[in-house]
Amino acid sequence: MTMMTALMMTITLTMTMVMTPRIYHNFSEAEELYREEELESLRELLKERNNWLLRHLGCGIGALVLIWMMKSSPGMEIPDSLATAVAIYAATSLFFATLESLLAQRITGFLTAVPARIKARGQW
Repeated sequence: MTMMTALMMTITLTMTMVMTPRIYHNFSEAEELYREEELESLRELLKERNNWLLRHLGCGIGALVLIWMMKSSPGMEIPDSLATAVAIYAATSLFFATLESLLAQRITGFLTAVPARIKARGQW
């Protein structure tokens, strides 16, 4: 195992250990905000989730392009273990992009399900 392979695996494992609890926390936070009918906070959380989705998607696509460059460039001696480590990173990043997308869809569902308050004459 080369140093670059070990570094890529360390980055992948660190990302997994950090992102998994954060996504779970945000899912719980979204449910709590829905129960409290905090529409503005839910919108902010949705915006944040969409930003994370784009980050994960960009990193995953970037890793796939890197793999393509490694495999198609003549004269580059890239160890197969490094290409495999980058592929694992790409798969993990795209998996987290999918999870973020599902969470964003859930938050959007919460936003549409929150009952609207209507101002009646003489009230409020």
